[in-house]
Amino acid sequence: MGINAGAFFPNNNTSIIYTGASNITPYGIDYILSIPSYKTTFDSYFQYPYTLAELPQNPSYKTALNIGLHAGINLGGGNTIYVDVNSTNLNYEQVFTIAIDDPYNQSPEPTFKQLPIIGKEKRLNFNLGTQLSLLNKNKTTIYWSAFGNFNSTKLERNYIIINDREYEIIHSNPQLPNVQPGGIGFGGGSGAGIKYRLTDRIYADLTYNLYYIKNKMNDNIQGFGLNHGITFRVVWN
Repeated sequence: MGINAGAFFPNNNTSIIYTGASNITPYGIDYILSIPSYKTTFDSYFQYPYTLAELPQNPSYKTALNIGLHAGINLGGGNTIYVDVNSTNLNYEQVFTIAIDDPYNQSPEPTFKQLPIIGKEKRLNFNLGTQLSLLNKNKTTIYWSAFGNFNSTKLERNYIIINDREYEIIHSNPQLPNVQPGGIGFGGGSGAGIKYRLTDRIYADLTYNLYYIKNKMNDNIQGFGLNHGITFRVVWN
């Protein structure tokens, strides 16, 4: 048994859901700017007539921390069958652009102001696989791994920031307000690693994994893609 900690490099297939576009959700950026109760606040902040000029142009996630638990059966000779359960919190941090018709900016073009748009996402990955020894000598084992994957993806939050205040982008169905986008996916992967025996019972394990898995946000935003991960384990045998 052991614990996992490492870096997860996700693909950006599902990140488009966080852009605030009206074709993704009817309650995106345009909707927020049109809410009457916010109008006085926005008018005071922008001072002049304003419109949404541009959505995020390169939707992407940041590299994330991957943590979890590891369990396995030692088959001898450095070979194992194992299970990993890892949790990852993904962050989306981009900007959208507001065009402000400032008559005093000494330009025929409007003044453009970029503002933050943030997304928070939770993923859970369940990997079942095997580690096959390529070299097992003295205290060191070099291995190749292959695994199947089941995963859960869930949108936690999506919001914009105007004048240091957060405004939520709503993705849920008004009839089911507590149900956020997300779904179950599957796939597989492969990797390689090196284990070093620190004591008779404790091993340090450094591994790289390449995932080809499907993540699902909803029926329109889902699909297979490549993800990468580097994980360090401390394993008690």
